[in-house]
Order: sequence, then structure tokens, then C-alpha cells
Amino acid sequence: MNLSDEVLGAARDLADRNNVTLTEVLRRAISTQVFLEEAQREGKAILLRDPVTKETERMIFR
Repeated sequence: MNLSDEVLGAARDLADRNNVTLTEVLRRAISTQVFLEEAQREGKAILLRDPVTKETERMIFR
């Protein structure tokens, strides 16, 4: 697997912050992507809402 320095750095930061291995970071990322794509394929909306402003944004994964 080839990862840019930026992506590898982000993965390492996630691993450190969550006290997990790089392998676990990758597993979680893949699981999350699969979940989001399946939900979208089923016609579900994936939304982000700002807790302060209550502004809502629909996420679209391609």
C-alpha cells in the first residue's frame, strides 16, 4: 500500500490519539466508508449538524 506522507501522518496522529495501531486505524476507516456508502446506496441521508448554529449539511460520498 502506498500512502502519501500527509495521509500516513494523519493515520499516525489518529493512532496516537486513540491509542490504537495503524492497522486498527485502517480497519476503522474502511468500516466507516463501507457503512456510509451502504447507507447512501439505501437512500439514507448522511447529515452533519453544527451544535451551536444548528446548520445542517448533507454529506455525499462518491
